Amino acid sequence: MSPDALDEAVRWGPRPYPQLLRGPRHRWWHPLVGAAVVAGGVAVLLLLVGAGYAVAGAVLGRPLTDAEAFASPLAFLGNNLVLAALIPISWAAVRLGHGTAPRWQASVVGRTRWRWMLLSGLLPAAVVSASVLGLGLLALAAGEEPFGSGDARSAASTAALVVVVLLTTPLQAAGEEHLFRGWMSQAVGSWFRRPAVGAVAAALVSAAAFAFAHGDQDPWLYADRFCFGLTASYLAWRTGGLETGIAFHAVNNVVVFVPTVLAGGLGEALETTSASPALVVLDGLGFVLIALGTAWLARRRGLVQLSVPPRVESSLGAVSGPV
Repeated sequence: MSPDALDEAVRWGPRPYPQLLRGPRHRWWHPLVGAAVVAGGVAVLLLLVGAGYAVAGAVLGRPLTDAEAFASPLAFLGNNLVLAALIPISWAAVRLGHGTAPRWQASVVGRTRWRWMLLSGLLPAAVVSASVLGLGLLALAAGEEPFGSGDARSAASTAALVVVVLLTTPLQAAGEEHLFRGWMSQAVGSWFRRPAVGAVAAALVSAAAFAFAHGDQDPWLYADRFCFGLTASYLAWRTGGLETGIAFHAVNNVVVFVPTVLAGGLGEALETTSASPALVVLDGLGFVLIALGTAWLARRRGLVQLSVPPRVESSLGAVSGPV
């Protein structure tokens, strides 16, 4: 290895996931350029959404109702595809703002670990399903509708909506994770020299932004979404990638949305602005269980958590890291 390559490798790392953008070529203003790219991309998405609502209203000859705007199969599909578009936007922010290959947003090994994503989604599926079932039983015992009601749609429309939820919710979850736990966490983490400080700051900022992005909500619902964001940030740091967070996010939304659609309460659920303290506590316990269980599983499988320095020559040949 040449002296220059050795020097770059030493200055590079290895590094944990939240600091993958803090390489030897990092400059303090890189996250600001990335933020400008994200802001421009999101602005374009919002313009497209506004145009879509205007066209739909013109075709109907009236403004869209809440059910049409939020809970129809076509509207839900459009919403999920818009959120999925956050993936290329976050990639563009990493490439244009930081000069780093977008593949390093997936994980510390520079790719998506599909087998790990599928395996790590089993625990969230079990925990979230048990939580939703428990809340449903409590609601029934109290004489309430466990998953809401009020959406008037045909059986064919309900079936179409379930298909849309199953097929596109993982894309929606991946879009949000790539933006908040991917680009945003790595951008914030790159400003801090100490990995632990960078990881904590990245988790707090991205969780706060993630919760705020969900719109009007009371403090308890904001706290629930904030804790969700913190859990996803912990999973990214502890596993060295976005795979578990995406699986966690997708499973959570699918398990919640499918019974809500079948019960006719999707429109009501999407418009909710409040949560009970009991829900926040129950979700929090589930988040802790998922975090601890995933950390144990990652240790047991020897999952890679740190990036490999760039262009390091070893006895195994040349390997490369984010540059």
